[in-house]
Amino acid sequence: MWNQYLDTIEKIIKERKSVFTTTNAITERNKIPSNWNYPLKNNQWYKIKDVICVFVDMRNSTVLNAETYDKSTASVYEFFTWTAIRFFHDFWASYIDIKWDWVFALFNHDEVFKALAAAITFKTFAGDIFMKKMKRKFPTIDVGFHMWIDQKVVLVKQIWLKDDVSRDSRKNEVWAWKPINMAAKLSSKSKDRQLLISERFYKKIKNEELVTKSCWCKDGEKSNETDDLWTEIDVSDDNKYDFNKAYLLESEWCSNHGEKWCKDILNLD
Repeated sequence: MWNQYLDTIEKIIKERKSVFTTTNAITERNKIPSNWNYPLKNNQWYKIKDVICVFVDMRNSTVLNAETYDKSTASVYEFFTWTAIRFFHDFWASYIDIKWDWVFALFNHDEVFKALAAAITFKTFAGDIFMKKMKRKFPTIDVGFHMWIDQKVVLVKQIWLKDDVSRDSRKNEVWAWKPINMAAKLSSKSKDRQLLISERFYKKIKNEELVTKSCWCKDGEKSNETDDLWTEIDVSDDNKYDFNKAYLLESEWCSNHGEKWCKDILNLD
């Protein structure tokens, strides 16, 4: 059997098998660790309650051509992903990560409205600025974005490897379970200029009119009417979900009251 592997690889496999059969130590926490204080040792994990994941993904990025149009492709990726990172940082996300053309930001269980305000802010930017600039610069390319928010318990630890002096330490955080995985897999269900949220996240915001009703502007004119902002979607027939309903938001920050609305929403946490 072991003739398949180099001796060094055989040693790694035996070590990992031994770790796999050892009982894990789980430490429960109320919030995401600060100052990168994540478990490093084998079989030690943090369990953090109701972590909120805001996930954004560049739609159809595969049409970009890094071989022929390297400078243009690089500028698109940087415009989308770097802006997302800066936005989420400005909204005090506890953790931000980037993979390929998608970014996820994590917020604590008591930062529901902060996470929502961050998501709507990026949604407004992506719809009003990113997509419009893409259409002007690349009129034949169809590139957009997907967005999703979910919230549930997660497990986390840091995978860390210190190699010889010729290479840097290699480390990254592993976030296990529903919110990140669900958001990553299911964000594609949303379309451009839409934000989808899970039923469990919607339950945290549904009683607050600031985020469920529109302001009094309609097409730039003042109105005494308000509209419900969220559309309920039945997902009970899709076994990829562990909830029966999702909620869809299509509106963005109002050009007249968006800044005030955002500040007021941030004060709800």
